[in-house]
Amino acid sequence: MSAGQSDAHVSVLVTVYNREKYLSDCLESILKSTYQNFEVIVVDDQSTDRSVTIAQHFVRQDDRVRLYINPTNLGDYPNRNRAAELAAGKYLKYVDSDDMIEPDCLSIMVQTLEDHPEAAYALSYPRPVDQLRPLLFSPERAYHSHMIEKQGFFCSGPLLSMIRTDRFREVGGFRPAARNMGDAILWMELSTRWPMLITEDSLTFWRQHDQQEYGLVRAHGMENARTHCLLTSVILRDFLNRIRCPLRSRDRCRVRFRIHLDNFRRVLWHLRHFRLKLAGYELGWAIRSVAHRWPSTLPSSILLEHVQKNDCPA
Repeated sequence: MSAGQSDAHVSVLVTVYNREKYLSDCLESILKSTYQNFEVIVVDDQSTDRSVTIAQHFVRQDDRVRLYINPTNLGDYPNRNRAAELAAGKYLKYVDSDDMIEPDCLSIMVQTLEDHPEAAYALSYPRPVDQLRPLLFSPERAYHSHMIEKQGFFCSGPLLSMIRTDRFREVGGFRPAARNMGDAILWMELSTRWPMLITEDSLTFWRQHDQQEYGLVRAHGMENARTHCLLTSVILRDFLNRIRCPLRSRDRCRVRFRIHLDNFRRVLWHLRHFRLKLAGYELGWAIRSVAHRWPSTLPSSILLEHVQKNDCPA
């Protein structure tokens, strides 16, 4: 490893699986960054197309780019954790292999985190926030904004984030069992302990297509949509029941009530559309949720596995 790589301030993590169509655009956008003190870690997850060949070209062109090939296919979030294990930088910046970043993305996010060393991570949040940025959110304010005000911060994908490497490792990284909910769990884990930052928006380009994880969830329609709702309920219940949850007792009750209300609203929606089987399924879940069937002592991973194995249809 060269001196430039070992001293890298930012580790830009690019996880790849069959992205030959988009990978060049992704890596070119990173290398055009005005901020220069970074390394690019490309981790291929056993692609069967030309992704590795394309990555090797960039390795030859720029010594800041390194390529790793997994011996077996790990899957989306385990591969993200693998990339983070290889990182040498103070900060982690995920750029999915089908996405791109603006030239000033790294410089803005790094400066924001350097100015606020108490924050564990920053989000380039795209939705309106009624104050000048950057904004520092305490744990209680972050939870309140997401769960009470419905700002949706915890719904942000990894592309929008920059994370302190030591904080990421301290909480154990992403939860692979959660699949597309893994990022939301990570933000909640970090925000129970440390403040978060909302920095300038429009620093990234999120490409949407049918072969990405988000697209695959949408493509499977109602089954995956229902699974997503159930996992969201389980995850929120778990974090609300934690001793470290930064919300006040009154606000926790408000969020729990909203979860129950949303569960019963889905039952009514299915009934109105004559989806009787789904209505029965949702009603059973809603009743169990109100009855506090899920023990607060179980960690998120066990709750998720229980739902996936026993409650969610294949």
